Amino acid sequence: MTILSNGKVSAPFVRSGELRDIPSCKAIADANRDALGFLVAAAFVDAIHRSQLLVAESSGNVVGFVRYNHRVRGTETALYDICVSIIARRQGVGRALIAALCESCRLHGRRTIIARCPEDLPANAFYACIGFQPITVEPGRRRRLVSWRLTLSDAS
Repeated sequence: MTILSNGKVSAPFVRSGELRDIPSCKAIADANRDALGFLVAAAFVDAIHRSQLLVAESSGNVVGFVRYNHRVRGTETALYDICVSIIARRQGVGRALIAALCESCRLHGRRTIIARCPEDLPANAFYACIGFQPITVEPGRRRRLVSWRLTLSDAS
């Protein structure tokens, strides 16, 4: 990864995930286990085979990913996980991943993206900042979860 003189990484390029990306995605996920829980490599393999993994790359290195599912019934896409490496945070990588996901949703006739996030995580501020609307707060297995919705006509 190229770190520019201002301490930022070079602009990310978002593309479909490939099998060669699994070690990088897994390393990012493992470094954020407190937020994501334990993601097994097989979850990434499955997402790649289903064309449901996008990765953000900067200078040839994966710096973030989003794992999702375009639901078979209805017009929703479920955002399972989004994570950006610590060094690339607050530099537009997450926003670029969401923009690419929105484009995929539009191409697949989806109208909304839904996500759930533990109530105590800073990721909730990210969702609010990029236009997601909070829908409910519900009990989870270990922590309360905030349910979020992004209506694609509202997305930037």
